[in-house]
Amino acid sequence: MAHIALICPPLPGHLNPATTLGRALKRRGHAVTYFHIPGVEPSARAAGVDFKPVGTSGSDALAARIHTMSELGGLRSLRFAVACSRECSALLCEFLPAALDEAGIDLVIVDQNEPAGASVAEHLKLPFINICPSLPLNREPDIPPPFVPWAYETGGLARLRNRMGCGLTDRLIAPINKTVNRYRSAWGLPRLHTPDDSFSRIAQICQMTGDFDFPRRKLPESFHYVGPFCDRAGPEVLFPFERLNGKPLIYASLGTLQERNSGYFRVIAEACANLDAQLVIATGGSKGQLPSDLPGSPVVVNYAPQLEILSLASLTITHGGLNTVMQSLAFGVPMVALPITHDQPGIAARVKRSGAGEVIPAARATASSLRATVQRVITDPAYRARAGDLKKSIERAGGVERAAAIVEDVLSRTSRGASHTSNALRNY
Repeated sequence: MAHIALICPPLPGHLNPATTLGRALKRRGHAVTYFHIPGVEPSARAAGVDFKPVGTSGSDALAARIHTMSELGGLRSLRFAVACSRECSALLCEFLPAALDEAGIDLVIVDQNEPAGASVAEHLKLPFINICPSLPLNREPDIPPPFVPWAYETGGLARLRNRMGCGLTDRLIAPINKTVNRYRSAWGLPRLHTPDDSFSRIAQICQMTGDFDFPRRKLPESFHYVGPFCDRAGPEVLFPFERLNGKPLIYASLGTLQERNSGYFRVIAEACANLDAQLVIATGGSKGQLPSDLPGSPVVVNYAPQLEILSLASLTITHGGLNTVMQSLAFGVPMVALPITHDQPGIAARVKRSGAGEVIPAARATASSLRATVQRVITDPAYRARAGDLKKSIERAGGVERAAAIVEDVLSRTSRGASHTSNALRNY
């Protein structure tokens, strides 16, 4: 049995897939502990993994700041996220080495978005692997930066555009790199210049499939597309299933950072009010009251048992978060994406290119434009057919169990120096 550390941003969109992988590893007999600010402990333990605090109770002022992102959109939200990430990086670099050393960690699983976690693992000479719960940050000339809505294109102009976009991204994340590099210099490690500099050479595990991502040509052999990290063993979520009326079900979720009374939910409700379908809205927020006067009387809850609802759905309206997108495709459900910020525009661009859905930027969505798009996607069989194709590729990819097998293969090779592929990985 190994003791495995999880390091990821303290946000549900990252924590949920990381702890799903953690549960899969626990089922295989390993100890799994999530390390981060004390305020995340209830969420981590509810998700079924152990928890060790990093920093002091005063660090939870950072948790309060992270919730502020629900009030922001677009570039403002992205800049605020970078500021919070810089604070997380400083905290992890300062306190995580002692916490990992005290816990007797054998392997570290690090979100690509936490370069501080990778740096600490390097400093302690611990083997580490990366997971990609959001868009992979691996750079290639033909791949746009993850935070833009650009379509996939090849050619000189597209490469120039992408290079300029990556340059702007480097300027945006410079405060994070500056903070991490201060510690790396003290530890005798080379400086980080781009995100790729912090990635594992042992294994990188992505919860997309290759046919959903833009075409990649320069990924390392250690990169694995495994599909969404899903199981049904997470915290129980109550839902009024008795209110479902048997009509085609439209599921709307804009992630966990929106306020409950966000105006986007009213636009969605108005767009779906006169359709021959039933709308279920999961607000996901922690601020404000649940809206009770939306057009069409949709079923409105704070959180829904997403996998169960998607198994019944005919269409998903989503902000374009990778968890909801990939879980929708795992059930063959087409989508209308309303990207708001962060990497959601880039994920939505992949939804559009895949043929499994359409995209309207959230800031430009009106009830009439959304209604027309929903009607087109829900009635044209081509969208569901393409979503069905992607469902099959997800089933072949292996999901969280294949991810766990890859982790065990790494453990086998790093603990015994074995050069062969373990039976666990060979099964996939």
